[in-house]
Amino acid sequence: MKMTSRVSLGVLLLVLITLPVQAQESVVTLVQTNLPGATVYADSLLLGTAETGRFLVPVGTRHLRLLPPGHGLWSIEPLEVAFTAQLGDTLELDLPFPYHYKIESIPFGASVSVDSDGEKLLVGKTPVQFTLEEVPDNGFVVERPGYLIEHVEAGEEVWNRTVLTLRPVVPETTTATEVEWEPPHKRHRWIDYTAAVVALGAGALAVHYKFQADRLDDRYRETTDPTLRSEIRALDTRSTIALGVMQGGIGVLAIRFVLR
Repeated sequence: MKMTSRVSLGVLLLVLITLPVQAQESVVTLVQTNLPGATVYADSLLLGTAETGRFLVPVGTRHLRLLPPGHGLWSIEPLEVAFTAQLGDTLELDLPFPYHYKIESIPFGASVSVDSDGEKLLVGKTPVQFTLEEVPDNGFVVERPGYLIEHVEAGEEVWNRTVLTLRPVVPETTTATEVEWEPPHKRHRWIDYTAAVVALGAGALAVHYKFQADRLDDRYRETTDPTLRSEIRALDTRSTIALGVMQGGIGVLAIRFVLR
């Protein structure tokens, strides 16, 4: 019985001696980022969320990594930096994520430009997704022939999505002497039916691909397998295209309704 007590006491002393040594083998690291909910990893060791700000990073860590939180942010790539601090150092890291923008329009195919002090820098056509290192002061310009120009304010979140319904240019009202009578045209209701079927089918596909992307996103967060990112990106692209087709169908119905 006495021998057992001595062994237990020895183990306890060994633990108490080892704990301070382990605590000393860490580097105080201050992390600042524009995405406070991001999770912070020291190699494969989860340290917590970035909003904590201060971490004890084990000496010998090779990389510090920030992973965006939650679904819908899989397209934001993790940030990774080499960790070279030594025992006794206090390290301060500023790790801002690029600002991600996704702009969609009804109808799609509108040009999106960054408004840089009056100079327009084209980034693509809707639906379009792009990243910027800084938030543009003057936002974005969305243009499509036959529609009014739209100005979009740039959001300051890491992930920003904007969906616009473009307004058609209204022709000037003609005078009474210019009006000529024409026989009524057929309404071609088959166009309405086709547009509605296309919009519904494309919407269903968009939801289907989005769910598949979310399931792969769960696997990516569990395994951090980089090969999954290309599959997720492909599914998201298909979802975006299907969503654009759906918006096009809705746009056709809207225009048909206005012209009646």
